[in-house]
Amino acid sequence: MIESENAAHPWLNRLRRSLPASAHARQPLLGYLQSRQIIGSTSPTLRILNVFFNCRDEKIMCQFTIEGYTSTRVFVAPLAQLALNRRHPAAREAATAIAPRRRRLGANARV
Repeated sequence: MIESENAAHPWLNRLRRSLPASAHARQPLLGYLQSRQIIGSTSPTLRILNVFFNCRDEKIMCQFTIEGYTSTRVFVAPLAQLALNRRHPAAREAATAIAPRRRRLGANARV
């Protein structure tokens, strides 16, 4: 189990310093928001307000709002379900940091 979020993802503090950040929902989150009639058929711009490490699931989570909507509801989802704006300073690092950890099989490991 990972004891601290800084040990797991050192770039998390850099991402926090550059918040709020603009993002778009990836297909699973987009489908969820549409099925709950939270958004329409278009993909709105999301505003990431906070990021944090969920130790229980070992995932980076984020709090976000939907731009252009009058209600100021805050949603929580895994950061992997959002695509940061490509111009954001942490966008390149985010792709590798939020990818699921894959176990590497050793030479002697049986499959």
